[in-house]
Amino acid sequence: MRIGLLLLFYFPSLVLSQTTIKIDGFFDDWSRNSNTYIDDSTDSQGIDLLGFSVCNDNEYLYVKIRLDDEIDLTEPFYNPSEVMINIDADNNASTGYSTNNIGSEYGINFFDKFIFDDTDPNNVDTLALYDLDIIPLPTITSNEFEIAINRSLFSDTIAISIREFIGNDFMPDNGSVFTYIFNNCSSPSTTAIDFSRNDPNNLRLMTYNVWSNGLINNNRVDEHRRIFASANADIITYQECGNTTYNDVMSFLNTNPTYYPYIYPDLNSGNLTISKYPSLQSWQVTNKIDAELIDLPDSIYSTDILIINGHPPCCSNNQGRQENFDAFIQFIHDAKTVGGVIDLPINTPISFSGDMNLVGYSEQYYTIVNGTVSDTVTFGNGGFPDWDNTPLEDQICYFNEKEIAYTWDNSNPSAGDFPPGRLDFVFFTNSVMSVNKSFTISTEHMSASLLAQNNLYWDDTKIASDHFPVIVDFVLPMLTGCTDPAACNYDSLATINDSSCVYPAISTITQNGTCLEVTMSGTYIWNTGEITQTIIPTSNGWYWCIVTDINDCIGDTSFYEVTNIVSVISEITNTDRILLRVTDMLGQETPYRRNTTLFYIYDDGTLEKKIKLE
Repeated sequence: MRIGLLLLFYFPSLVLSQTTIKIDGFFDDWSRNSNTYIDDSTDSQGIDLLGFSVCNDNEYLYVKIRLDDEIDLTEPFYNPSEVMINIDADNNASTGYSTNNIGSEYGINFFDKFIFDDTDPNNVDTLALYDLDIIPLPTITSNEFEIAINRSLFSDTIAISIREFIGNDFMPDNGSVFTYIFNNCSSPSTTAIDFSRNDPNNLRLMTYNVWSNGLINNNRVDEHRRIFASANADIITYQECGNTTYNDVMSFLNTNPTYYPYIYPDLNSGNLTISKYPSLQSWQVTNKIDAELIDLPDSIYSTDILIINGHPPCCSNNQGRQENFDAFIQFIHDAKTVGGVIDLPINTPISFSGDMNLVGYSEQYYTIVNGTVSDTVTFGNGGFPDWDNTPLEDQICYFNEKEIAYTWDNSNPSAGDFPPGRLDFVFFTNSVMSVNKSFTISTEHMSASLLAQNNLYWDDTKIASDHFPVIVDFVLPMLTGCTDPAACNYDSLATINDSSCVYPAISTITQNGTCLEVTMSGTYIWNTGEITQTIIPTSNGWYWCIVTDINDCIGDTSFYEVTNIVSVISEITNTDRILLRVTDMLGQETPYRRNTTLFYIYDDGTLEKKIKLE
């Protein structure tokens, strides 16, 4: 297909709306404002390039590539392919390396994981993907990829060519040129995610691969302690702690003011779970996956939580990862049904977190989310893992001040090294819990002010590990009830108002001839001691009645003064009356209490309502 010269002049004034491109391996944020090329779907001898889209913000050029089949962008083991993006950084075909009618200054080779630097025609250099801050996601196999490329070395107008070498497919096709003018069609978020909790009752989880026993490495332990303190998590799932003993963890924690009394190391798997709350029961799901049923405080939460910590095998061991995830789904379905290894109360929240090493087949990801078991003979038929038979939620966690979601990179990269990837995950049962806040701590991507607020240094995460800590604040089922002290059914233990509050009905006293009557039905205690709805007053003065309505709510009527009774006998105030008992509003005898409505009943039939405020 020959379409000639593609000149895409999208000026900012003509852009109707902006979106925010988030580099996370998902593509719903790519809008129609991105510049798109559609390729011929029949012009390849192998895997076919179908099209690409381009967008940018002030920092990055964004490229999204579509293919007709799944590939691993940086690995050859699945549908081998070799994708390269060539960028004419000065939009001058006479400079750089000549390919597909452009002069490429930078050729990004994803298969071999390096960049051809052709800015000097006399000295072709190779750079690491990190030299242009290149971030391709997802890390697993896919037929779509989004790539962030630092634009600082590009002019405001560039030309782009994309080639798949094995199928010898080009975009655009030979003879055409795709020219792009930077237009800031992506608008990065200006709101930083701070470290604080929006609600103190949110349960904070941190998952973190500390890289080869980092908690006991004297060269990195100070960085880990600062990260640990800044996160202030309730529960932490650590990985790569195979030589880190219980006493090692105690030594690590004792230098920090936050107290974590519950420590669950598994030297076999290398997983370590520490918690502010105790575990009721533990399980080893596989040799790489551990589970703890955490006993959450009954005064706050109406449930406990199952915390699963995983670190399946890395890299090309697709079979090993798949077996671990198959076993995980088997364990979850066992937990949801009566009998077997584990029985959970229905709707117990479940979190599965850790370094999942998802760098191979996408099947592994969908086993976790959808419960699609590969080895059904060994691990059963699987099925959706959430309590309501829906997928688990994958909580995507971005940097605090940048819409990027990778969790691993190479601390000292060179040409040929893998680019950053999303390896660390938090999955959860979103039918019974939700997320209030989440983020990934990468200190080198944080502002000086945010670092200072959290007592961190810019290179803390760079030194501490090759992974980044991931933080999630869960909203869990809490004790519900009426939280209004003014209501009849006030529940002092409830933390969430469930709209069940019942309030006393308002009634009045009316006079009909010689009678006083309460307008509301219920049970009655007059200040005269009478318990009928209607009374006949015998003397002038103030009258009131305590009414208990049909909902057992106790409330006062208004006071009513009687002034029309004529007495021929001088009324003598009884100063010698004897107090028989003191009751509360429920009619139960009670000792004297401050700041509480009390009723004093005397032997002459009178009743006084008193409250002493102190």
